[in-house]
Formats: sequence, C-alpha cells, structure tokens
Amino acid sequence: MRIELDGVTAVLVTGYRDGTTQVNQDAVSALAAHVSNGGVPVLTALGNTAEVHQLQGPERSAVLQAVASAGHSGTLLAGVAGPMAGMLEEIELAHALGYHAAMVHEPADPFGDGTGLVRFYTELAHMSALPLVLYLRTTRLSVAQLRDLADHQRVVGIKYARPDLHTLGSLLRDGSGSRCTWINGLAEWNSPAFAAIGVTSFTSGIANARPEIAMAVHRGLTTGDLTAVHRLIEEYVGPVEALRAEGSGRYNVSVIKALLRWEGLELGGVRAPHGELDEAALARLATVSTLPAAIASATT
Repeated sequence: MRIELDGVTAVLVTGYRDGTTQVNQDAVSALAAHVSNGGVPVLTALGNTAEVHQLQGPERSAVLQAVASAGHSGTLLAGVAGPMAGMLEEIELAHALGYHAAMVHEPADPFGDGTGLVRFYTELAHMSALPLVLYLRTTRLSVAQLRDLADHQRVVGIKYARPDLHTLGSLLRDGSGSRCTWINGLAEWNSPAFAAIGVTSFTSGIANARPEIAMAVHRGLTTGDLTAVHRLIEEYVGPVEALRAEGSGRYNVSVIKALLRWEGLELGGVRAPHGELDEAALARLATVSTLPAAIASATT
C-alpha cells in the first residue's frame, strides 16, 4: 500500500471564534482551501500546530470535518493522539470523511521503552481503518525497531522529528522502509540537512500562511538549487522559525496565526500553554511581513 506523501505537508492550525472559546469550522475550512489552492499536496489536520492536545473530542471531530469539507484534491492526513481506543474512534471518523491516512502522535506517556512503542504501533496498525504515518520525536525506538516499523505493511510514512539524523541516514542507506515515505518532521529550517541524505519531503507550519514559500523551498531541494533554499531560509524561514521555537515553542502557533492575519485570514487566539505574541515579538515578526526579494526570484 502506498499513499502519496511526497513534497510539502502543511500542518494546519485550528481556528477559533470568540478568542479560543470554540472551534470555528468556517475558518478552518477556509484555511485548508487557502493552502490547497497554494499548491501544497498534503494537508494534516490535528498536528501539533493545531493545538491537538488542547482540543476535546468533539472539537477534534469538528476540525476533521472542516478540513475535509474544503475539497482538497491531494492527500489528507488525520492526526490522532491519546489513548488507543480514542485514536481508533477518530480514525473511523477520518476514514468516513475521506482521509487517506492517520498521523499518529508519539504517545506522551512518560513510561515505556521502544518495545512498548512497537507493541502500541503494531496493535494500532492492526485495528486501524486507515494506514498510518508515524510521527516520531524521541529516540526510544532502536534502529532495529525503526526498521521493523518502517517495513510494516500498514505504515505508509514516517515523519522523522528525532534529533539523531545519522540514524535515519543509516536506515536509508540499507534500504529500510522502501515501501513507505520518509518525511522531514523538522520543517524547512532543517530541510538542507535532510536533503543531504535523500529526504526532500517535509512538514511545514509556514505553509498555512505562505504556501508559496514552502513550495519554493521544496522546489529548490528537488532541483538542487540550494543557493535559493538557503536564501529563503535566511530571509524568511529562519527568522520565523527562530521566533516560533523560543521558550520551548510558546510562540509556535501564535506566529503562524499572526502571519495569517497579514494574509487576511483570522483564526483566533491560542490556548495555554501556548502564548500570544508580545509587542517585541510582533515587531520582530514584522521584519518578514513583506515578500523578500529572494522569495520573489525563487517563485518565478
């Protein structure tokens, strides 16, 4: 089984109304259409940038429905998190709505080693109505365990956000997971390092507001124009991602929502523990609010 996961995967934010009181389905659907019309091939509902861990069950369902209603012609991924029983229920809904795969957030349980994770993913894959994309952030899985999961017939992709890029490099060299798609889960900022070992697909928060920038980065990676990629990173991606990463990522979502406002899309506030941008942060972000010359040349 193979699901089309190559290229840019946009991780959509969740839109709220009345501050953060309730999910705004109209805004979420409009955002999905905006990103889709920008040419991004893969859309993810309920990734970390969607504040998935702060959404209740009915709110997650509302987001899934809203993204599906946008009519995206490419691939749709449904993020799932929490207890396995809840994941399976949300995957059933996503399947009914036309999603192509479920992106599985790494279990947040503080206990359990790689053996436990393999058991968790294997059981989930066996019962899931959709094939799985594994979102890996910690190094609990050994190389051998990663190899086995990547070769599982129900695992169609691995979003690699672990800090040990050398491990991924060794897996690629021995041909592990040849049936699944390896995705850079650390966004545009780290795309040159991933491209150096053969991975040009990546996830993007920036693509919410500026899909053309994410697409230009990917085009540079696939054509070998690393000069353009580095200019894009230096002039736009770098400043944006540096601000998003501050304070353990407290501005991760609010930066994207500020960029969206400048594009005429209002998605509301952010829920704690996420933080709103202060005046100093907004001033820093304003330096990249206009289209830099490097981006204009890279997208023509």
